[in-house]
Amino acid sequence: MSAAETAVNAAQNHAAPAPTDLRPADIRLAAVSEVARALSAPWTVDELLDLVMDRLTWALDADRSTLFLVDGDALWSKITRGGDVGQFRVPVGVGVVGWVAQRRRGVNIKNAYDDPRFDPSWDKVTGYTTRSLLCQPVLDREENLVGVVQVLNKRGGYFHVDDERLLSTILSMTAISIVNAHLAEQLATKNDELLKTQGDLADRVREIDMLYDLEREVARAPSFDGAVRAVVERVSYTLHADLLQVAVRTEGGGLVLYRALGPDFFEVLPLPKARGLVARVFDEPKRYNPCDMPKRELQQLAAEEQLPWVPAAGLCVPLERDDGLVGALAVYWKPGRHACMTEDQVRVVELTADQIGHALAQRQARQQQEREERLSAIGRALASIVHDLKTPMTVASGYVQLLKLEDDQAERASLADGVLEQLRRMTEMTRAVLGFARGDNELLVVKVVMPDFAKELERLFAQVFADSQIRFAVECLDRGYARIDAGRVMRAVQNIARNARDALGDGREHRFDVKIQSEGADLIITCSDDGPGVPRDFQHRLFEAFATHGKADGTGLGLAMVKQTADLHGGTVVYRETPGGGATFELRLPRDARGGRGTAPVAPAGTGGN
Repeated sequence: MSAAETAVNAAQNHAAPAPTDLRPADIRLAAVSEVARALSAPWTVDELLDLVMDRLTWALDADRSTLFLVDGDALWSKITRGGDVGQFRVPVGVGVVGWVAQRRRGVNIKNAYDDPRFDPSWDKVTGYTTRSLLCQPVLDREENLVGVVQVLNKRGGYFHVDDERLLSTILSMTAISIVNAHLAEQLATKNDELLKTQGDLADRVREIDMLYDLEREVARAPSFDGAVRAVVERVSYTLHADLLQVAVRTEGGGLVLYRALGPDFFEVLPLPKARGLVARVFDEPKRYNPCDMPKRELQQLAAEEQLPWVPAAGLCVPLERDDGLVGALAVYWKPGRHACMTEDQVRVVELTADQIGHALAQRQARQQQEREERLSAIGRALASIVHDLKTPMTVASGYVQLLKLEDDQAERASLADGVLEQLRRMTEMTRAVLGFARGDNELLVVKVVMPDFAKELERLFAQVFADSQIRFAVECLDRGYARIDAGRVMRAVQNIARNARDALGDGREHRFDVKIQSEGADLIITCSDDGPGVPRDFQHRLFEAFATHGKADGTGLGLAMVKQTADLHGGTVVYRETPGGGATFELRLPRDARGGRGTAPVAPAGTGGN
């Protein structure tokens, strides 16, 4: 019990001295003093009014008193002292109380039944007999009517002027507290409404954040399964769901169920077909609410869906995209945890499902596009490899044909070496492509004499630019040697040459020049042509894998492999426009690329490849 309640009970249970024991002035002073103390106490309005009416009845030596409060066009009895007559309503303008409320003037009636304003019907209902009557309005500081107090049957006869003054004094004091108490109650109500609005706003913000996070996490997830898992965990956390499921159809006609049971349990269940409420969504895409279903039907569906309990609330809705159904979203709460969903909650789940449907559909479409692009790139790469293998295969085939006709043992041995060399080149070519695909980061560092390397490039370019109108030249200004992976570097320069050949294939004469030189501790290989160059809007993608421009059959791997070779050597490759027009690539490598997996004293002849 609070201190205020204790004080009220003490005041109400206080054995007030009979009026005859005290002088009238003392009685009035005691009543005013006690009411004044009550007004300064932290009591509720009901506690305050209860004490005021109790002290008024005692101080005025009355048999009964009633406080009426204004409610629209009527007054309702709030507190009655001197008998329990229940709550009753008095219209404004009816009876003495209604007259006082209408005119906002007090009355002091010695004999109620002699006054035409008195309504005796309540006496007939209650069996009470009203004799003398004192009635005054309760007005606030702006003279607005707050209520009316009616005091009945003074024990000593009738009410005097001093009684009127006492009642007016106490009501003036009480009116301020009544108004303040009402304002406090209204403020508390507004505060509760504000807190509820604040909570609703926080929920809406959390829902908006969830929708934003859903799309972002689906886009960032490394796989489709990862995207669905991110969706399930995010939505389950935001909606505080006891169980959340996302069902998605597979390409094989089956179904995968992603399930989160609370914050710490997640599982993926491959299913041959949908079941429970999920099956209903797939049969007829619309929302299904467990609260709208008969209990037996819901129990059967929960058993089919293998739920750990029969949901007390939840929703199962379709995940749709523009061209059809993607899957289903089911949100469930266990008994005792959640009442049936409100329309706002249903709207949130449906909005979430719409967002998930579109996000997963976009992810599926992107995954399919990536798969198709990857297959296409693999096909183009294989076509390029087959094309590159034709030259050594043709040369090897020619050597084999000559072997069949050659009787000289030394010549046959030379031809056999030629066949082996072409087979080695083919092996190197396939190893290079496979190494790029695997991200092979090992180098086979050998000691390479640069003039010999330049001669090998000339032989290689003769094959690359055969049957074309491109004239080439290799200028070697470096007479020393370098420790590099000769095979990789040779293939990198070959890829630049092949790109130039494809770009310059307009039937006119063109040039492709290579310069090999040293600059400090660096080896610089510069490849230049006089063609159209690279468009500015594509230059930033030059060295990306699978990025091609202007070549229908290009793989987009050539310059990416050049970049990989430069990176593995700890060097760089840059592109710039050739003065006068054309493309220039500068491959800058350390002359001593240590850290490879092996070394050889001198690079053998033909370390390049087609």
